[in-house]
Amino acid sequence: MKEKSGFHAARRCNVCLLVLACLSLSTVFGYAQNSDNSDIPLAKTIDSILDAPAFHTAFEGVFIQRLRDRRVLYERNADRVFLPASNNKILTSLAALVELGPTYTYHTTLLAAGHLTRDGVLHGNLIIKGSGDPTLTDADLQKMAEEARKQGLRRVLGTLLYDDSLFDRQWLGDVWAWDDEPYYYSAEISALNVDGNLITVHLMPGKKVGAPVRVEISPIANYVRVENLGVTGPSKSQNTLFCTRLEGRNVLLITGQLPRDIKSSDEPTVRLTIVDPARYTATILLNDLQKEGIHFDHTRLVDISQEPNDAVTLADHTSAPLSTILRLMNKPSNNLIAECLLKTVGAKATGKGTGGIDGSAVQTARHIFQQAGLIMDEIRQADGSGLSRINFVSPHDLVLALSYLAEQPYFDVFYDSLPIAGVDGSLYYRMKGTAAAENCHAKTGYVSQVNTLSGYVTDKDGDRIVFSIMFNNCLAPYSTCTAAQDQIVETLANWSDTKTALKRP
Repeated sequence: MKEKSGFHAARRCNVCLLVLACLSLSTVFGYAQNSDNSDIPLAKTIDSILDAPAFHTAFEGVFIQRLRDRRVLYERNADRVFLPASNNKILTSLAALVELGPTYTYHTTLLAAGHLTRDGVLHGNLIIKGSGDPTLTDADLQKMAEEARKQGLRRVLGTLLYDDSLFDRQWLGDVWAWDDEPYYYSAEISALNVDGNLITVHLMPGKKVGAPVRVEISPIANYVRVENLGVTGPSKSQNTLFCTRLEGRNVLLITGQLPRDIKSSDEPTVRLTIVDPARYTATILLNDLQKEGIHFDHTRLVDISQEPNDAVTLADHTSAPLSTILRLMNKPSNNLIAECLLKTVGAKATGKGTGGIDGSAVQTARHIFQQAGLIMDEIRQADGSGLSRINFVSPHDLVLALSYLAEQPYFDVFYDSLPIAGVDGSLYYRMKGTAAAENCHAKTGYVSQVNTLSGYVTDKDGDRIVFSIMFNNCLAPYSTCTAAQDQIVETLANWSDTKTALKRP
């Protein structure tokens, strides 16, 4: 009898353990863990979207909260960490607004080191000094060259020096994909940038079949070398032309063929990254100065880390304020701006912006996140943009960041920087004709097998809802993931808290 009783006790124990194991697995493999305050019909609707067969490989994380009373409306794997992709820019925005402030501006300075005579001869060197401005353009450099001429400069007995020492020379982020290096979204990071650190390559057919394709490079052609293996193909032949930059080198490789009769509107134009942005900026400036009639006795560009004490300013370019720069970053999801902003945060706090997990940029940001109330063991930031494959953050932490920003006096600056559903930025084509259109302000994010969306939407009661929807390890098509995210946001836009609504006049 004792033996039989012991058997049943052990069996009951095993059943209990099995139930506990199943509950544990539901947490690991993506079942919702909704709070007592969650809306059951809303939760069922969101569950039905996320449980679609297309997402059977995916790891999903969702956290949805009403802003005014912090009521949790839905959560699934909310405290697990995910690759955020460009949702990382929410964290970068937070760090930049706290450390720099919305009125912060960058200054790029042209200095004369040496005696400038009345007849315009500089007995010394000209220096361009960067402060990390990611929005500087060739047109800005041209204006600086014009200003130098207005200041009387006609000849430089020395050469042009350039100073990018405010940032380190880790030009690429930690664990960025090596095969993305030539492409516009992986531009190198520097304290001295121009035109997004990109060149524009326009390709045209030659005059006869078999002739090399013609190549036009702007803003300057002499910074890169071209290996042109591309040829002109027969009329109506297939366009197989391919243009890239070789890894770690300022060498363009062109292969394939371009039909002789291709329409001019169909001629390929590609934007590719360059190596060493500071030297690239100095090369363009030197060209602009020479166009202004300023002669240099020596044209070998030299990098420096400190200006002489007697250097005087000839021209200074001031960027747009951070409030504008955030819009340029978040709406189109500009990676270079994000990287420069994060290193600027580190530079302002410590004197030099350094990259990587242990660099001044990330460490300064982590201090800000802690002060903002984020859960620090649910976040690891490795870069500013989200390109790194070792960025991790939980949906809960992203909602905490968004909620913190909503309480700050500069919230409108951040809110207005986000893409608006059906209106602009990376949400231009999404949620059109729904209750979320012109309503949802959110940051998108995408790298291979990662698709994220986090931001704000206003419900039927006029309450602002804060949400984070994150897909990792998702083998479903990109459009399937974004459609699911859009369905959830549209559901939130149409949601009404019946109890709250009944209490209102």
